Amino acid sequence: MSEATILKITNREVIDRTDEALGPTWTVGAVPARESKINEVFWFTGEDSEIPSTISSLIDKSTERLFISTQSFSNSSIIQATEDALLRGVKVYMVLDTQGFESMLKNPSCDALNGNALLRERQERGLDLILADWHLPNRTGMLLSTPLDGTISSSYKGWIMELSESQIDEFSAHIQHEFWSIKEGREVLAPSEAKNPQPIAQAPFTLRPIHNLDHILRSSISREGEDSIAEASLRKESKWEGQIISNLAKSSIYLRGDELFFGTNANHIMYSSPQKIEPSSGKYANSWTGIQLAIGKETYLAGWDRSATGDWHSVLRLDAEQAKAAKALLQKLKENPEWIGHSNIRLGDAGNKIILEGKEMVISDSQIQDLGVINLDEMPNSSEELKAYKPVLTTPKDKLARECEFKWVSAPPVPPSSASMDNLHKEWEMAHNELSERLKELDELNVVSKLPGFGRKAKELQKLIDELSARLGNVTDQKIMSDIVQNVEKLSKEVVGNLKAIKAAEAEEERKKLESEQREKHKLAVEEAKNNIKTIEPRLKKMNAELLTLRKSSEKAEGVEKKKLESDIEQLFPKIQQLGSELKSAKEVSNSKFEFNPPTKLGKTEKGGKKSHKFLGDTQKSKVDIKIPKESLPENGTIFQDSGKRYLAISDWSHVEQGRIDAKRLNAILCASREVLE
Repeated sequence: MSEATILKITNREVIDRTDEALGPTWTVGAVPARESKINEVFWFTGEDSEIPSTISSLIDKSTERLFISTQSFSNSSIIQATEDALLRGVKVYMVLDTQGFESMLKNPSCDALNGNALLRERQERGLDLILADWHLPNRTGMLLSTPLDGTISSSYKGWIMELSESQIDEFSAHIQHEFWSIKEGREVLAPSEAKNPQPIAQAPFTLRPIHNLDHILRSSISREGEDSIAEASLRKESKWEGQIISNLAKSSIYLRGDELFFGTNANHIMYSSPQKIEPSSGKYANSWTGIQLAIGKETYLAGWDRSATGDWHSVLRLDAEQAKAAKALLQKLKENPEWIGHSNIRLGDAGNKIILEGKEMVISDSQIQDLGVINLDEMPNSSEELKAYKPVLTTPKDKLARECEFKWVSAPPVPPSSASMDNLHKEWEMAHNELSERLKELDELNVVSKLPGFGRKAKELQKLIDELSARLGNVTDQKIMSDIVQNVEKLSKEVVGNLKAIKAAEAEEERKKLESEQREKHKLAVEEAKNNIKTIEPRLKKMNAELLTLRKSSEKAEGVEKKKLESDIEQLFPKIQQLGSELKSAKEVSNSKFEFNPPTKLGKTEKGGKKSHKFLGDTQKSKVDIKIPKESLPENGTIFQDSGKRYLAISDWSHVEQGRIDAKRLNAILCASREVLE
């Protein structure tokens, strides 16, 4: 294969992506250090949770009253602590959700509690907390976001928080109101009712209304004109330091018709998951973060009121110690996040795992992007230009690597696979075939005669036939084709004319030969006739004399002798007549003059034979009846057409320059042949 043959070229380029900007991105942070508690204020669920021991310790300190509100109640250490409280004479009040209520009645570990504690079922969600001796100065309490069951050790989303005395005062009003206002549900007031709980009895007294006071803000009980320090503090918040959010719920509360937002434009925000969160600097995520906090001038806790319609529809304003613990929690989470938000970061600084546009991706060391075969829009001038072609190398966003190797095959444009050969080629093929056929017939008709003066002419005509045949093989130009047609028509006249002259000369030559042959035959016949006369005349004279003698004797004879003589006369007379006739013919031949008797048809030439030729009927005009194409073929390549477009396909780089000229003339797109892709 020639070096000038047009071929596709395989190419590659390696791009360093480390300086590539990723935009808003989550990157993997440090492995989070799980905290079981923060500053003796917050405790968290998990395998190493201290919640059971902390709550058991609180129950152990109760002396008169113990209130437990939870979804379910099955933790063994807390059950034991509650049972011990009953033995000390503590009055125990319990409210559980329906599933937890039924589970507790069926749990053998709770047999000592069922009927000895005042147990109520709530069919609607409510507050979860534990209060001990809330009417005494040494009151203690815990706010819960986790059920008191196996969730404490299996989940990483739960927490409890120790309440201040003033918060206990407010919560005691809320929880007592909830406990004594329950109407739909069942209760167990004695051990005998454990197997058949009775409907809740009518409350024996009228409960005071509850309000939003200094710490608790609940949308459900907001009213006009309420004097609340917590609400006043919230309305004054203008700058937020940080926030912890467990989900995408809007962080706001409705109070007296106003929507008040928490954490707006906070400097640092911690999410429980980075999914569906737009990353930016100052945002973090930890999967086990279930607590919800907003830290400004004051600190607010949300997500504890299961009866609310949203996590932030009820909030608790924390005291100074609790706020300090909340800030410490946020700081620890920031220092050891699972995910770190970035407004903009380079790929080389992003680590090995990120979340980009909501999709979690691993950043590898290298990647390969195979772009396949790329056909250029226009025909390049050379293989060097084709090799130098580089497509737009767009690094992939769905797959990331610090180094990207692009591989592609550069190929010139080629005709579509559906393209077919243009009719112009067929038109030229038909014109070539017609002329080739005429030249072949002329070659057969051109007789090289042995007659003097005719052989030289036939050889001259044969030379012209051979030259036109050779010239016709490569002709693709209209003008040249027209010249050849004229030359062939002229040559046709000359060949046919020469053939006629040869035939006429040969016919004359044959006539002379025949005349000579006939003259020689006549001469021989005359000589033969004269010789015959010399032989016949003596014989005839002798026979006539014999006849005369017989007749004379017959006249004298009689009888048998006469009959015999008459019989001899009858036999001799025909012979005399026959010889007389022969003598007459011989004399006529010997005295005749020579006359040439030409044949009806002269003989045929050897080369012409008996074959007929389709144009011989037009020997006077000798016209070549062909349709010369309206366009010349390109010097190189093949023309294709598809959907109204023409393509000039070439296969050699040295043909490009002339190809552009031909493509412009033919209104075609210059390209390479499809074989370049094979």
